[in-house]
Amino acid sequence: MLFDAPPAPTIGASGGVFGLLLAYALLFPTRKVVPLIPPIPMPAWLFATIYAGIELFLGVTGTLSGIAHFAHLGGMIGSALVVTQWRRAITRKTR
Repeated sequence: MLFDAPPAPTIGASGGVFGLLLAYALLFPTRKVVPLIPPIPMPAWLFATIYAGIELFLGVTGTLSGIAHFAHLGGMIGSALVVTQWRRAITRKTR
C-alpha cells in the first residue's frame, strides 16, 4: 500500500542549501573550494556554475528521479535575487 500511493509534494532544505552555495559564490567568487569528488581546488564561482549545470541537466533529462532538481535551481535563483537586491541597497546607501 505504501508504494501504490499517488505522487505528493515534498519539502526539504536542499533549495536553501543551494541558495547558500550561490550566495557564497557571488560574495566570495575567488575563494577556493575543494569538493569531495573530485578533490580539485577551484574558485567558488566555478564550483557553483558546474553544480548548477549538473542540476539543470539532471532535471531536464529526468535522471535521478525523486530528487527535486528544479527546487535546487529555484533556491539558487532566489539567492541570486536576494544578493542582487542587497548589493543595490548598499550601493544606494554609499552614494
